[in-house]
Amino acid sequence: MKTISAHSSVRYALFTAVLAGIALSCLVSCSKPAPEPPMERSRALLRLFGSLERQDNDEALKGIDTYRNLDPTNLFLSDFEHIVRSNGVIASAQAKLGSGDFEGAAAELDAYCRKYGQDNDRSGDKKSKDEKDPREFVSDAKGLVDLLIEAQKLNGRILAAEFSDDIHAAAADLNVFAKANAKLFPNLPAYAAAKIKEAEALAAMEKADACAALMQDAMDAAAAGRKNEAATLAAILEMNADAAQIAGFESWLERRKPANP
Repeated sequence: MKTISAHSSVRYALFTAVLAGIALSCLVSCSKPAPEPPMERSRALLRLFGSLERQDNDEALKGIDTYRNLDPTNLFLSDFEHIVRSNGVIASAQAKLGSGDFEGAAAELDAYCRKYGQDNDRSGDKKSKDEKDPREFVSDAKGLVDLLIEAQKLNGRILAAEFSDDIHAAAADLNVFAKANAKLFPNLPAYAAAKIKEAEALAAMEKADACAALMQDAMDAAAAGRKNEAATLAAILEMNADAAQIAGFESWLERRKPANP
């Protein structure tokens, strides 16, 4: 999930800003010189920093709850909590993708969006036009995983198909998808085009095999004296076979003329 990981620097910047705000709230008050911060609050903040350093998102969320009890008026904790949750669910989804569990990754991201998405935000806070809510990263990740699953399903249709018509139809659908999502899957258009060519080559082989079988049936009918059947099969053969096959059949008929005046 390269597109998801590309947001990491943005999320890190959000981490830095929010952590700076939390640290600042420990040192200043609204209108008076800041007293020495209570030891328990400082310890809680250090433990929170430690959890983040270890990338232990679950422990960090517990640390946020602890710190919220010590500093219930802190204005930064809500945004910070969203950042930690979004990082946690994206990391978990990436692990599932790495193990091939695409559906599991999509389900986890979807569950997060349903529970913590912006549509469920009752705070009324609005982000500026240029400021991206951390929950949007999860929504973006969900969209990417959905596209990955769609690509997998389209390719699955190609691999499951046995005949050229079915392979060609599935490859054509994948080709449309690939062109629409070429920036996300840069190698997919070439893959889809190659599968279309494979389907066309297979179609030519299928037609050649079918005409060979048809020619054998016509020869058998002619050899057995079933003239009408042989003539019908020969007419069908001429409409479908290539020039070499037709020439071969006509040559066989020509060789039989002395034996069947």
